[in-house]
Amino acid sequence: MTQFLKCATLALLAAAAPATAFAQTLGFATLQPGAINHVQAQIISKVVQTATGMQVRVLPMRGTAAVLSAVHSKHAEFSVGTASHMTTAVLGTHDFKGRAKVNLRVAFTALAFPIGIMVRNNSSIKTVADMKGRRFPTGWKAFPNGIPLANGVLAAAGLSLADMESVPTSGLIPAANDFKVGKNDGTTFAVGAPKVAEINAAIKGGLRFLSMDNSPAALARVKKVRPDYFIMTLKPNPRFAGILGPTNVLGVNLVITAGAHVSNDTMYKFVKAVAENKAALAKGHPSFNGFFPDKRMAKQYSSVRYHPGSIKYFKEKGIWPGK
Repeated sequence: MTQFLKCATLALLAAAAPATAFAQTLGFATLQPGAINHVQAQIISKVVQTATGMQVRVLPMRGTAAVLSAVHSKHAEFSVGTASHMTTAVLGTHDFKGRAKVNLRVAFTALAFPIGIMVRNNSSIKTVADMKGRRFPTGWKAFPNGIPLANGVLAAAGLSLADMESVPTSGLIPAANDFKVGKNDGTTFAVGAPKVAEINAAIKGGLRFLSMDNSPAALARVKKVRPDYFIMTLKPNPRFAGILGPTNVLGVNLVITAGAHVSNDTMYKFVKAVAENKAALAKGHPSFNGFFPDKRMAKQYSSVRYHPGSIKYFKEKGIWPGK
């Protein structure tokens, strides 16, 4: 009888325990603190946890290659990054040559993401063309996506990293720290990132993002770097440190990537939670004001596939334009 009561008690306790205590923890790989992707991953994770009860843990990593590799190898379920970099990973080209990450899927397209070259506001560098021969980060071993992003901005002025005075760097945050202490004359970074605000407050006179030429010829040069790059115009905004007037910057499509190992049900719940909670996302970070839960989150790409769980949600909402 005593044994029966013990078993019954354990059964009741198990039934009363929160479901999340037994839930799988989902890993969300992203860049280190200071990068805007890290903030965005935190906000998305919080929204998904609140809406679904699924546990999502943010996993900071050294660079974009490590982020995508973690998802491909099932050490994480999700990541955030550019569509163009995901494409090179899936196809095994550029910095992923011979190391194709075929297990990557698109969860959804988040927003158009602005990237620019920041310089000191009191610098004599006024245009992207003025960067020629200046000290600029190169190497980017831990953040290989830094190479096409920098070349994308420079291409508007007919330049590339080959035209710069090389200052070797390992990644995004180290390059920004070098800029902060004067070791380089400029560096690429996402507009609106926490690190940009930090540097703007720390250096005398603040910083300024260079405006790109947005002529058809300039855009054609940019697209030779990556076909899905574009040019977008930003206006001064309290959250955009360094945007002192209308400024043309590099636009990239930011996507949330998922592993093929993520179940359809988990993926469906994840996308549904994000799509139906834009207000909570934007409250967490204003960049999500640029997220639109319509056909834009199901934007089609030529070389990467959406996860079946995402497609199920898109079809239910009538926003799936794909085949």
